Amino acid sequence: MSAVGRDVAEMEMIGATQAVFPDDHSTADLGAALASVPEQLEQGFTTFCVKPNQFIDGPDAVGAFCRDVMRRVNALTA
Repeated sequence: MSAVGRDVAEMEMIGATQAVFPDDHSTADLGAALASVPEQLEQGFTTFCVKPNQFIDGPDAVGAFCRDVMRRVNALTA
């Protein structure tokens, strides 16, 4: 990267959650999926990808889901 004028420190590192589904019909546990966020932050990840449809059943729940994610991540990283 340095050969083309880029600094590795400028790279955005994007982390993610790992959804585990208890069966073929249930959504994944959000708390379990977010548990890795503090460790990923320590490793330098600053942006996280969370796929709502792994944790909720429909679009009407997206707003509450997003608020819940932020509340939980704030609690995990406080």
